[in-house]
Amino acid sequence: MKQFRQLDFTQRIGNRELRWFLFPLFLSAGFQCIYAMVNTAVISRYLSQNAVAVTGACSGCVSIINSMFAAVVSGFGVRLSRCIGSGDPEEIRQGFWGAIYLTSAMGILCLSFPLFSEIILQQANVPEALMSDAIAYFRVILFGAGLLYLKLILISTIQGMGNSTIPAILSMAGVVVQTSLVVFLVAGLHMGITAPALAMLINHLWQVLVLAWLLRKRSGGRISFLSPFSIQRAHYLDTLVNGCSKGLLFLFLSVGSFFMQRMENSLLADLLAGDTYSDQYTSLFTELLSVYGTAAVVIVGQNAGRGNYRMVHDYVCRLYRRSLPVCLLITVLSLAFAPALIRGLAGDGASLEAVQAGIFQMRIIVMSYPFLTALVILRYSLQSMGDYRAMPFFGFIEMTINIAMASLIPRMGYLAVCLGLALSRIGAGFAAILRYRRFMRHKLQKT
Repeated sequence: MKQFRQLDFTQRIGNRELRWFLFPLFLSAGFQCIYAMVNTAVISRYLSQNAVAVTGACSGCVSIINSMFAAVVSGFGVRLSRCIGSGDPEEIRQGFWGAIYLTSAMGILCLSFPLFSEIILQQANVPEALMSDAIAYFRVILFGAGLLYLKLILISTIQGMGNSTIPAILSMAGVVVQTSLVVFLVAGLHMGITAPALAMLINHLWQVLVLAWLLRKRSGGRISFLSPFSIQRAHYLDTLVNGCSKGLLFLFLSVGSFFMQRMENSLLADLLAGDTYSDQYTSLFTELLSVYGTAAVVIVGQNAGRGNYRMVHDYVCRLYRRSLPVCLLITVLSLAFAPALIRGLAGDGASLEAVQAGIFQMRIIVMSYPFLTALVILRYSLQSMGDYRAMPFFGFIEMTINIAMASLIPRMGYLAVCLGLALSRIGAGFAAILRYRRFMRHKLQKT
């Protein structure tokens, strides 16, 4: 039975092999964000600017619930990479099924949140005029959350096995399917704001089924079934520690985003829409840069289990050097082409104020990208090496800066929103560099 090809990063991999490992990850991240931009464009053209404002007004709440749980699952994936790197079949089975059961439990828990949608959105200060649409959108998003988590853990397993191609192919296919569904439901069936959320749910469902089939067919028996009672307690605990470490990071990030969004919701709807337009591009750029963090999980995870910290440091430096041209390209795009990009996304129906707000935010955030890249590479590297306090620490820094800038919105207005996004990344990036240098100096001295 054909197995996944696994790259052995405990050996020095050539630049060509490293590029081919990163390339599918870039495709996957890019296609996911292309869908988000198409989704916003369809909503803006076929529904209304208020519908775009609904998605923006809900983003803080979705971030707190959905993104935090997805972050925990991503932390499970960090632990899975170490299990796969060990090469022990029983270790892989225990790690995989432990993560699957914990992920399923979180998906079930998420089904309770739609019952409190109105209360949650009221606490987020969502404008009353947007409330009914926001509740409907929020509920459908959360009903599909469990499928998203299962998809993420299956993708983490495949990537941990050294294969970045299959997730990329499925992501590209998923973008085509989901985009077609959004256009069909919104433009064809004239459904409202729930259509994009429903399309997302359907897309997650078919991808989970395909990923599960591929793993069962091609894993060579390494993930054959285990009951939840056959998994050792240590595997559950270690998986939970990894998940909670990253979950705390995103809890802090989400709380900061919630406070920022709550204060931002007091601004004009035009500014909310402009923030949403800009967020589509900044999310695309962030996802592209997060590829280096995903690579760090696999590479550092394989080496950390063997105590090969010099190899870890070499790969971390290579990953960061390779990220700098991408940061430069993103900066050029943001500074030179922001007006064309925002207008192309917003369409003719968007107000001038919304377009100008989106352009302004894109140009402010560019200063943070080199620090963001350092942050995503180093925080994943530290977690993969067992520094579980690093993730929450960086999240706390970002949260503190976001809350501080949110408190300045009554005085500074929309400028405080933009500066909050940039300064939180810069501050956490500096902290990541300092902590990594201290951690790595200690490890290298011991070896």
